[in-house]
Amino acid sequence: MESTFVLRRDELTSEFIEIIKALFKNQEELQITVTASQDFGLNQPEDREAYWARLKNAAANVESRTQVVEISEVELDDLANRFLQK
Repeated sequence: MESTFVLRRDELTSEFIEIIKALFKNQEELQITVTASQDFGLNQPEDREAYWARLKNAAANVESRTQVVEISEVELDDLANRFLQK
């Protein structure tokens, strides 16, 4: 299994590490690479028009099936159960 997390530096907490450990509990060894990510401006305040433009763009991506991550219902249930077992 491979996962990518994009988070702010202040979100890198011991609780986040525990979540990673729970996600990969059946793995004996993990490889963790830390890089500074591109600032996508998600932490900047936006006005109503910018918010709706971003939302419409996301909907268009879903309709055109671009920039979409698909997960099956079984995979989603499995992930939820792992978080609940924590």
